Amino acid sequence: MSGMLETKLAVVTGATSGIGAALSRRLIAEGATVIGVGRRRDALAAEVAHGDGRFIAVCADLADAEGRTGAIAEICERAPRIDILINNAGETAYATPCELGAAAWRALFEINLHAATELAIELAPRLTGGHLINVSSVTTRFVPNARFAVYAATKAALDRVTEALRLELDPLGVHVTSIAPGLVDTPIYDKVPAFADTRDKIARALPHWLSAGDIADTILWVVTRPAHIVIAELVVLPAGQGR
Repeated sequence: MSGMLETKLAVVTGATSGIGAALSRRLIAEGATVIGVGRRRDALAAEVAHGDGRFIAVCADLADAEGRTGAIAEICERAPRIDILINNAGETAYATPCELGAAAWRALFEINLHAATELAIELAPRLTGGHLINVSSVTTRFVPNARFAVYAATKAALDRVTEALRLELDPLGVHVTSIAPGLVDTPIYDKVPAFADTRDKIARALPHWLSAGDIADTILWVVTRPAHIVIAELVVLPAGQGR
């Protein structure tokens, strides 16, 4: 441990798998204390056991409005000051708008847009001089096909909110960053059965995707820049993806 983040407190959503788990462990390795938000108590308990006293679990379903309210209240109770807020929790879909349907469309916006927005708004007063990072997607720049469009729409909306928050929170010294990963090998795709065949085709053409650890390392780099540097946007792709 180099201790780059000693005494810092970070809030990470989606903290029990994929990017969130890798990120929580990376931050803890650098000395930070992490408040990790996730839906699964068993997975949160595993992170607590792994966290050497520096992982604080908050069990909540951020896709649900009441769950968000409860999570925010618990975070505020535990953290009068927050140094880093990373809105990582999200879900994906691989379906056209008509295939997905209106109810599932709204549900995807709840977790990918409204959860991140509400946490940023409610926790902003505690972030003075800190970092706010929203995890977006490269699909907002280029939608490969109609089946990615709904997911891309949620992340594109998040990008616009992130831009507004950057302008609004700059006087408070909050560094606001959007991270847009390309293909990352995480469990998020395991929940999308319709994507399995397409995933296999992509993997044959591009076998080496980014790892969750790659994105965790990228975020760590962002939050350890000198105070006069703001990384506004960062697109991270595996070699060979191109866009």
